[in-house]
Amino acid sequence: MHNGLVRDKLSDTPVISSGRHPRASAVSPRVPNAEARWRPRLLEQLKQARHSRCIVIEGPAGSGKTHLLSAWRRELMAGASDVVWLDLGAGDDAVAAFSAVLLDALSQLGPELAQALSLREDDGALERLAIALLRGIAQRPNDVTLVFDGAHHLRDARILAALQLLLDHGPPNMHCVFAARTPLALSLARLRAQEQLFTLDFEALRFTPEESAEWVQSLLPACDDESVRCLHALSEGWAAGLQLLCLHVRQAGASAQQLRDARILAPYFEREVLARLSRADRQWLVRCALPEHFNAGLCEALADSPGQRLARLQSQGVFLLPAGQRYDQDWWRLHPLLRDVLQADVEALPSDERRRLHALAWHWFAARSMVHDAVHHALQAGAQDAAARMVQAAATEMFEQGELRRLVGLVRQLPDALVRERNSLRLWMAWVQVYERRLEEGALSLAQLQRDLVDASPAERFRLTLLRGLHAVQCDDSAAAVAILPLLQEEPPGADVMALTGRRNLLTWIYLYRGDYEKARLVQLGEVPTNLQGQPLYGTPFGVLAGRCLVGLTHAVEGQMIQAERIYRDVLFEADRRGSGCIDAGCLAVGLLAEVLYELNDVAGAVRLLEQRLEVLQRVSIPDTVMRVMLVMGRAHGLAARPLASLACFEQAQAYAERMGLDRLLAYSLMEQVKIHLMRNAPEAARAHMAQLDALDARHRGSAIGTLSEIHVAAERARIQQAMHAGDWAGALQRVQTLEALCRERGRVRRIPYLRMLAAAIARRLGQADAAQAHVREALRLGNRLGLIRTLLDAHADAALLIQEAADGLDDDPVLRFYAERLAFAARTQPAQAEPPGASQQRAAREKAFASLSPREAEIVQLLLQAMPNKKIARVLGLSLDTVKWHLKNCYSKLGLGGRDEVVERLRDLG
Repeated sequence: MHNGLVRDKLSDTPVISSGRHPRASAVSPRVPNAEARWRPRLLEQLKQARHSRCIVIEGPAGSGKTHLLSAWRRELMAGASDVVWLDLGAGDDAVAAFSAVLLDALSQLGPELAQALSLREDDGALERLAIALLRGIAQRPNDVTLVFDGAHHLRDARILAALQLLLDHGPPNMHCVFAARTPLALSLARLRAQEQLFTLDFEALRFTPEESAEWVQSLLPACDDESVRCLHALSEGWAAGLQLLCLHVRQAGASAQQLRDARILAPYFEREVLARLSRADRQWLVRCALPEHFNAGLCEALADSPGQRLARLQSQGVFLLPAGQRYDQDWWRLHPLLRDVLQADVEALPSDERRRLHALAWHWFAARSMVHDAVHHALQAGAQDAAARMVQAAATEMFEQGELRRLVGLVRQLPDALVRERNSLRLWMAWVQVYERRLEEGALSLAQLQRDLVDASPAERFRLTLLRGLHAVQCDDSAAAVAILPLLQEEPPGADVMALTGRRNLLTWIYLYRGDYEKARLVQLGEVPTNLQGQPLYGTPFGVLAGRCLVGLTHAVEGQMIQAERIYRDVLFEADRRGSGCIDAGCLAVGLLAEVLYELNDVAGAVRLLEQRLEVLQRVSIPDTVMRVMLVMGRAHGLAARPLASLACFEQAQAYAERMGLDRLLAYSLMEQVKIHLMRNAPEAARAHMAQLDALDARHRGSAIGTLSEIHVAAERARIQQAMHAGDWAGALQRVQTLEALCRERGRVRRIPYLRMLAAAIARRLGQADAAQAHVREALRLGNRLGLIRTLLDAHADAALLIQEAADGLDDDPVLRFYAERLAFAARTQPAQAEPPGASQQRAAREKAFASLSPREAEIVQLLLQAMPNKKIARVLGLSLDTVKWHLKNCYSKLGLGGRDEVVERLRDLG
């Protein structure tokens, strides 16, 4: 094995290996030059910790310890530090061997130090050597970093004592770095207390998805994004595993999706892990591979052996990982690739023995109320009836506690044939389909259940009714919900908390879209239903918090924004306080509150609120919330003078609506795109979207009330924009007046101030000054009563000017004048928010950076900041993919940057 002061250039060969380097090899460890590029996160942490007395990097074989340290060594040497590298193996765990390795490495620091470190062969030799080393390093002008690579091989008490001496008494310019597979047998508590200890464990060493992507692309340049994600997921960021999988893809021509094959990594694990175990330890480890997660008690039950073996193997670096957040600290799991290898040994057990082990695991988990694991092992043991009974017993309690994702996972474990035999399980499976938005499957299941549950109990029939209502909500189809209204009028006998609370929420939603706002709110009054323990159902779409959000929505639809805001904030506070069980109610409150904040001109606050939860919102929210969130985000981009980002946001909403079959959201996204294209003077694009909107409107022309009736409103608003763009002011005004009458008829009061401001802008263009002022005055009267801001300001580009002109003529009404002045102030301050310190310098730097770009290049860079892929940028700008790539190449050259990530990072730094 080689050891020594490392000074030469790094090898260009991209290799990650857990083995030690041969002593006759070149002077430095082999490491790819790209190392610093794909591990900047860890290199930066090591740079920050370079003054620590002790640095420990601990992880199993192949986790990239040696390569990381090699890359860092290059950084240290560039800073005039000396690096002494000891490449240790099993044969070095003896005083003579270790002393020889150490002297050989230190000799390159200079002859004067080598002479001071002359070694005499006796019992105290190693201690004297350590003391001489401390004195010699203390006299050197530079920092000296001692790297002990493979420190897990060192177990001799005399060697460990010498190392402890270095740690306890080292001079300020000496730093010890240990790379090991297992915990060091050294006392580090004092250094930790003195903040002189820095550690990186396996969790920190694992590649992030971004690091995996860079490493995979260096090995498989043609690998697509989906394959990269698959390789990262399979390896869980383990460096050697990722590389071996990539090499197999390259050599065997397999796809990344076909790699879950234990034979690929079996030789590696046999050599680096399993060969080091005794036969008894290996048999014990095989039984640990049976469950996905385990602790000492479960292992003892399965292997019929004392639980101390787990702690011993954990100290040997056998790829044991923490089980995760759902489990306590003493729970573990095997790395999935090692578990796959060991599963071959599990499958080789006699079938009776496998079933016996699964039965042991099933009963062990069931006794501890760990239902998911118990059901899994019961099914593997062949006890399907027992598994079904456990699911039936646990499902309702999970639902009431708001553990919806756990419930989904539990039900999906059961085979379809087993579910079909039991109506209660069929109901839960249908609920899973609706919750996961597999709405077509859910509709088929509900139709079949309606036929099959004719003679079922009232409780089961009512649960089916609730499911039909929830399906209607997820489909954004109030007409389908109204169809079950007669079945919801009376409380069913013996109904549980889920049935009673769900009934209230469905009735509120139905009455809301029938325009019966007071009736919708009255449904939620009265005594709150509780379960047998006296607790209300807080979480889930059927919970009381969701019901309170719907009450707030009734106020928002009527334009009573202040009342709505108070309700949403109270619900959000309560949902956050109650934790993950109320995530659905929390997301509903966030989406609806963002709409209110936007309306009240707190646009930045609305965006901040949504950005924290945008991904979750789209995944768990009902269509009502998703629609409002998309409108807020798109319009916020528009206010910030980012029309392309706004357009992209509404394109995303359109794609989501088409994928989920949500015609109301589709109509609003098309309406907004028509408006943006007309503002950008792109009438052809506007006409194309208008044609889609016309077809959508024709399809739902018969919808007089409910969610789908809003499609005609969206279409009419788009037609008004087209008429104004074409100069047909009289036609536009006629459409505005017709639409206002329709909104009054349907009780949509909040839209009337918007339409009045639009009418005022049109009348002004027609030269009807008095009529324009009358429209503005009526808009102000209604807007003031409702507390609206953005509804009036967003109506037309001339809205602010019209309001300012009206304010000068409102001396007879000081209340309206004050409201008009507030609106005028909001219009002036919205584009230019208060700037943080240094913002003007940042703005100047940003303008200078953009000055070299062409208009098209600036547009593309702006879309990069929205994290758009190249294909999406091409679609937004109407360019070919190759043209976008060509422009990007020019952008990188002009800005002096290496890629899209650097562009985004630089521009974000500039503000």
